[in-house]
Amino acid sequence: MNKQMYLLRAGVMTALSAAVLTWLPGSAWAQGATPAPLSSVVVSDQVAQRTLMKMVINADAARAIVDACVDFTKQQPGQSVAVFVLSPTGEIIDSHMMDGVLPIGAETGLMKARTVLYARSSSAAVAQRFNSVEGRLIRLDLGKETGLDYYFVGGGLPIVVENNLIGAVGVGGGRTDEECAYQALEKVLGPQPPLATAAR
Repeated sequence: MNKQMYLLRAGVMTALSAAVLTWLPGSAWAQGATPAPLSSVVVSDQVAQRTLMKMVINADAARAIVDACVDFTKQQPGQSVAVFVLSPTGEIIDSHMMDGVLPIGAETGLMKARTVLYARSSSAAVAQRFNSVEGRLIRLDLGKETGLDYYFVGGGLPIVVENNLIGAVGVGGGRTDEECAYQALEKVLGPQPPLATAAR
């Protein structure tokens, strides 16, 4: 009897351990088609009391987005990118520059994220909206005094959870910048709106 009870307990513990191990990695992030809850991706109430801002992507979620984008790029032969995740007010929450990224790739990644914050839409959608030379020229200097700007190239996406803009991601230096940002958001936050299509 004791041996049977011991074997039963061991079997139950093994099953529970396996279930926990499959649940733990990324448990704070989106699972399949389930969106990540807002409370798991923004700063804590204690941080918000200090900063007076609650709807800001937290450092863990920002790092997860950067890591997911880097992992995606590593699957693309011969590519490297710079990734920036910004707060809604433009501060860098997290970033990473892979080996081989030229300085212009880092600069454009940051500019794409800033474009998102300024226009409240993807940088590709901005490129579509202002697709004439004249339309772009009159906007090139807009926002510069506040540290934001327009950059008319895909690769910047808003980070929106439960209708709250909590940050922006910008990717530069690669040939699949927008896809990199998009799949990273889907992996960490769950389903995302369809991408705008615009020339890079």
